[in-house]
Amino acid sequence: MLRKLLILSFLLTTSIVFAQKKKDKRYPQAAAPAKLDPNINYRELGSPLPPFVVKTLDKKQITDADVKNDANFFLMLFNPTCDHCEKQTDSLRENFSLFKKSKLLLVATPPMIGYLPYFIDDHKLKDYPEIMLGTDSALTARTFIYMSLPQINIYDKDRKLIRIFSGNVAIDSLKQYIQ
Repeated sequence: MLRKLLILSFLLTTSIVFAQKKKDKRYPQAAAPAKLDPNINYRELGSPLPPFVVKTLDKKQITDADVKNDANFFLMLFNPTCDHCEKQTDSLRENFSLFKKSKLLLVATPPMIGYLPYFIDDHKLKDYPEIMLGTDSALTARTFIYMSLPQINIYDKDRKLIRIFSGNVAIDSLKQYIQ
């Protein structure tokens, strides 16, 4: 009896160890971004945009290099099941003609990846390929201030944080930053 318990205990422990080491393939891991400076609080105004790798639905990667240009950059942290986030997305989409130079990236956490196809369809984002969208947990962890969703971080052309909006924000409030 003791021998059976020991064997059962060993098998159970082994299966737990292997289960923990196995990666969840539903949420593909992005390549690791460049090393971060531990002395920088990326949530403070004036801080630089942290290096990032955001994974798109078609398994492509969007990096901080992809959002470099001579205009402001809008980073919206969102949840595709959040009503406020949906309304904010519709507002941005409806006023996208204002975004002549500014780049716009919507980022959700990896567990939300299953909701993104519906979100893209419901909000007609396929008609706006310039609106970048994907998932990444590291970027949200470094930049989200944990007040409310959606959160829009605005970075200047040098990619320094110049404004954070939490919750829905009227397009009139964003216009002064859109280029």
